[in-house]
Amino acid sequence: MSDLDARPETGTTPPGPGLPGGPVLVVTAVELELLEDAHDRSLDPATLDEGAARLGTVTGPTPRACPPAAQERPRPARAEALLSLQGRGLLDADGALTAGTALTDLVLVMLDVRVAAEALLVVERRLAGAEDRPDLRLLHLVAAGGVVEDLHAGGWHGLDLLVDPGQLAEEALAPVLPPDARAGRGEPVVLDPEDPDAAAAALGAGLLAELTLARPGSGTEESVLLAVGESGCHVAWAPATPREGPSTAGVLDDRPAAPPRLTFAPTSPDALRALVREWVSRVVEPVPLPRHAPG
Repeated sequence: MSDLDARPETGTTPPGPGLPGGPVLVVTAVELELLEDAHDRSLDPATLDEGAARLGTVTGPTPRACPPAAQERPRPARAEALLSLQGRGLLDADGALTAGTALTDLVLVMLDVRVAAEALLVVERRLAGAEDRPDLRLLHLVAAGGVVEDLHAGGWHGLDLLVDPGQLAEEALAPVLPPDARAGRGEPVVLDPEDPDAAAAALGAGLLAELTLARPGSGTEESVLLAVGESGCHVAWAPATPREGPSTAGVLDDRPAAPPRLTFAPTSPDALRALVREWVSRVVEPVPLPRHAPG
């Protein structure tokens, strides 16, 4: 992670740093759209492979067909965002991506990784209790590392680049697992997922979050709900959808499926970290240890 901190000069006050030292780049939604549009215009499959290789061996889908959303923004907002990015040396006079400095090269790599991501780890906070942390954290994962993207209520996006899978797992949990979180106590609790407020009250939770691992083209791979509060940490997995067989044929067709009820079971912070590390390890390869010359 770089110590560079490129914060926009315009708009409301940006959020405080999420990662130690602050994110590499903090931009408004309009500024991010301009960067994405400039990146999309510069890409074809060959240049994607070349650009993403700056981080490591990155394989993924071809560049997305992304509509120029920024063009739909009011002209003053778009013009202000363009001037801000040009002032920081990220876009040139024609609105194209620049290159040649440590910051611009790093931003280019992050944009490459976001396009080529093999999986997305989504961390969404459902209840208050951590206003100094992002409401939504996205981890765009590739074999060589990932981009941590924070979305704040004020519309700010914070982007950072990490290559160590252990660090990525820690940053995934940072917005939703307080340092003083304790292991859960008591018996498992069965709750209605359609009423998160009741779930939080029953568990004495000050924070309710959802963590999801998804892959492009195949949707959700795994998802859990996390409750943290007075009774410690509890986690719930959505039950698997039953497959139709000889004993269920017809029954599944004639009756609408009832929403599954979730069982929140006590867990520990260490178990949560192990779960997220396993998710990250499905995509991100361990950082190779340096080789020492024989003495």
